[in-house]
Amino acid sequence: MREPMDTFLDGLVRDAGPAFAGGGGFFPPAVDPWHRRVLLACPPEVLPGKARAWERVEPRLEELREPFAAECGDWAGRPDTFEDFIALLREWGDVTTTAAHRGWGLVGLP
Repeated sequence: MREPMDTFLDGLVRDAGPAFAGGGGFFPPAVDPWHRRVLLACPPEVLPGKARAWERVEPRLEELREPFAAECGDWAGRPDTFEDFIALLREWGDVTTTAAHRGWGLVGLP
C-alpha cells in the first residue's frame, strides 16, 4: 500500500522533490528553506502513472483506518474524520484519473 500511495501523493499534496525544483526543473527553488513552496505541479507525462497508482490504492483504502486513527486521532487539522480523509483521497483520485485520461497536468496548492 505504501509504494502506490507515495506514487499517487507525491506532487499532488506534497512536494515531489528535486524533479520539480530548480536546476532545470519545473519551477525555481524556494528562496526561503523554512517555508515550503505553495505551488505543486504534476506534468501531463506523470499523470498516467499516478492514475495507475490510484487504481491500486482505491480498493484498499479501508486498510488506512487504523493508521489514520493512530496518527491523526488528535490532529487539529483537516480532514477531521477517516471518512472525510477517504473522501478527499477519492476526490484527488477522480481529478487525477480524469486529467490523465485527457492528457492534462495538474497544479495544486497544499
